[in-house]
Amino acid sequence: MFDYIQQMWELALQGKTQGVWFWAAFYTFTLCSYSVIFQLLVRTWPSTTGQLIHSGVEKLGAAVVLSDQNYQAGVLYSYQVQGKTYQGKRISPWVIVASHNAQFVLKKQLSKIDVTSDGRLSIYYKPSNPEKSWLILPSKLGVFVTVLIGLLPAFGFWLEFYG
Repeated sequence: MFDYIQQMWELALQGKTQGVWFWAAFYTFTLCSYSVIFQLLVRTWPSTTGQLIHSGVEKLGAAVVLSDQNYQAGVLYSYQVQGKTYQGKRISPWVIVASHNAQFVLKKQLSKIDVTSDGRLSIYYKPSNPEKSWLILPSKLGVFVTVLIGLLPAFGFWLEFYG
């Protein structure tokens, strides 16, 4: 096994497709594996009720041309855990940045926040660090997509060089 990894490293250093593809697939698999574990852990976090202070689509940086402007959904909310008050800004583990023409994606993300008529909402927080919170839990579909993204390069590598 170690010899194979060393061989792939040498091929990558030489710029050979097989070596580069192996390490790209390995990197993608490792990153996505961490993400899947994190998403599954977040799905188990407890919730509390909080108050929405602000919600909207905000400019990210500055651009001369409007079509080059990027946007991000922004929120501010407050909540209490064990009598201590916290404020949060995170919507979900998925950070989405959209262009001017794709702001609808951010508006769709914001629409998934379950807010009552009096501005109350469910907030999911990390039990060991209640300061860390989100308004939207990772979905099963999101976890599945992450698994696919992690496995597809490795599957493509296998098909190309061993299939």
